[in-house]
Amino acid sequence: MRLSAVAGNPLIGLYAKVSEEFAVVGVRDRKFREAITEELKVDTIHTTIAGSELVGALLALNSSGAVVSSNALSKEIETLKRQLEVEVLDTPMTCFGNNFCLNDFGGIANPEVSDGVVEKVSKFLEVEIVKGTIGGIKAVGMAAVITNKGGLAHPRLTDWEKKKIEKVMKVEVLTGTVNFGIDMVGAGVLANSKGCVVGKDTTGFELGVVMDALFPR
Repeated sequence: MRLSAVAGNPLIGLYAKVSEEFAVVGVRDRKFREAITEELKVDTIHTTIAGSELVGALLALNSSGAVVSSNALSKEIETLKRQLEVEVLDTPMTCFGNNFCLNDFGGIANPEVSDGVVEKVSKFLEVEIVKGTIGGIKAVGMAAVITNKGGLAHPRLTDWEKKKIEKVMKVEVLTGTVNFGIDMVGAGVLANSKGCVVGKDTTGFELGVVMDALFPR
């Protein structure tokens, strides 16, 4: 585990999206990229998405590849394709990272995402994806962080939501906060099955919950 920030901002999940082998990072921040590379043991790809550094909000990612909207620039797509399989979907929805919570076993999608888009993402990333909320939040990609080992979710997660996540994504899920009480945990944690990087304002108690959730004994 490592604490990090981007220009002092502990909401690090906004600026990167990670899988088991790769991290897509939207900012030119050497210390941030080093923390991700060393802690998560991944190769990093630097690119914006649709001209924005907030790639964590805009990019859906698992080990099968990355999904972006057609708003992504051709040079950004080319950068991703050098190391990843990439699917570009022509849809008014641009924030795939916010609207999908994924691991290599399954995923949860914002219930307002069209069935057609969910089906295309599911087929491309080779996982079952079901619609749902996390803690009543539709922006499921920021309301939880789920790896292939475990998951941390919004503290208002209901029993029904928990059962759905655990059935589809095949890991146990705990609830908690990061960054001194922030409940949108996906915005404050970057993780895979090998390690995690957490926003710098996270307390010792919160860090303990993060470790218990993402790396269950």
